[in-house]
Amino acid sequence: MNGGDQFFIFLVCTLCGIVSGVLYDFIYCVRYPFRALWVRIATDILFFLLFAGLFLFVSVVFSLPAVRFYMFGGCLAGFFLYLKSFHKIVAFFAEKIYNGMCKKRKAKEEVGCPRKRRAVYRRRRQEGSP
Repeated sequence: MNGGDQFFIFLVCTLCGIVSGVLYDFIYCVRYPFRALWVRIATDILFFLLFAGLFLFVSVVFSLPAVRFYMFGGCLAGFFLYLKSFHKIVAFFAEKIYNGMCKKRKAKEEVGCPRKRRAVYRRRRQEGSP
């Protein structure tokens, strides 16, 4: 195996690391609403199993040789490259979507039941608060 082949393998592993970053973001969004420790542990194990499957799939498709240290380095470099660059773009759009959903939820709550709102206003007037 010459240096050109090793560089190609490193690039493939870097792309595999970038895809694993996207996978981690997806799994993080799924686990975010849950605060239990067992959910975090289960989703982390799921991520590592899916990443191992992805790496194995890429190894078979591209006929990569035996596992080398620089292959893991490429995966880590791709993951951190994703976190430092593309992740910020994804987080920006996720924040926009989240804020839009919150605005819609608040609008629904304000529209809510008019009898309930009237009861709250009556109660406030009886208590003497404006």
